[in-house]
Amino acid sequence: MSHVIGGERSPSLEARVASELGALMKEVAIGTQFHVASNADVCYALELFLPALLRTRFAEWKRESLDGFGIASARKVGPSAVELAGICILISDQTVTPFCAHFVVSSDGSSISAYRVRVGEAGHGPLGISGPDCNSRGATRLLDGLMARLESVRWVYAVDSLQSCEDAG
Repeated sequence: MSHVIGGERSPSLEARVASELGALMKEVAIGTQFHVASNADVCYALELFLPALLRTRFAEWKRESLDGFGIASARKVGPSAVELAGICILISDQTVTPFCAHFVVSSDGSSISAYRVRVGEAGHGPLGISGPDCNSRGATRLLDGLMARLESVRWVYAVDSLQSCEDAG
């Protein structure tokens, strides 16, 4: 099993994310978008996995957690690769921030073999990325409008094991 984020996380968490993503992508054609409900098991796993990835590079993430993922777009981008984009709740101040994550699931489906995770755009709050309050009209607008401006978001936090997303998958 790959140890994408070192000893800080449980291999079972990575395996869970890989398994959930693999199941979601199983019958989906490359290039196709698919629905991920905010109460899907993969969203719960991402609440734990994304902060663990961010902690490998950013010390300030040791004091932050995520909750409540809303997925604006889920797309299979390769035989075992997926891109997810949406918003998530910052636990520290109960506001939302955008994220975009590209994951490649290993050939045996047991781990994440590559990733690119980007979280947050400049705002306020403890990490300088807080946006609208969760469960507000502003949060809904952020989620609904994210895909139209995804390429122009100036991400504050990024962790990456990929040379380019086009190379993976």
